[in-house]
Amino acid sequence: MSLFLKAFEPTSFYGLAVYIKDELLDKVPQELREAASRTCVSRAYYAAFLLLRDAILMLPIRNVELRRRVERTNVAHAIVAEVIRAVDANVGDYFVNLRRLRNRADYETHTSFSPDDVVYALKIAGEIINNSMTIASKVQEPVILSAWRRVQERRRMRRRGR
Repeated sequence: MSLFLKAFEPTSFYGLAVYIKDELLDKVPQELREAASRTCVSRAYYAAFLLLRDAILMLPIRNVELRRRVERTNVAHAIVAEVIRAVDANVGDYFVNLRRLRNRADYETHTSFSPDDVVYALKIAGEIINNSMTIASKVQEPVILSAWRRVQERRRMRRRGR
């Protein structure tokens, strides 16, 4: 997908997640299975997120603050989700679902992951990755700016609602 050389190809995270699920998940000691399942989900998400974020960053984004936010801030996750939803609602919904699974995997220690959760996360990530070129071809700077504005507005509304 990239026109420039990278030190790391984000889809490698997806490959690692599939490898862990297919080759290691049933073989690791029982006390490590939850961690392995969560690792699969998290890596699947980051494969999709980084691939899409990098595709967005390949565009000639003239707004310096927007570029910085997409490159280096936690708001990048929300911006990427909004951009994807704007150009393909179905894939955008997949991405939001995958992000929720990743958040659960990374932060919610009171819940557990089933093998079905891992399979579902990998399926969603695979769909996103397979559609990433089509999605990227539809993204333009006005779409990204609009997505950023929607994210900012939602954050303002949340702060007011507290």
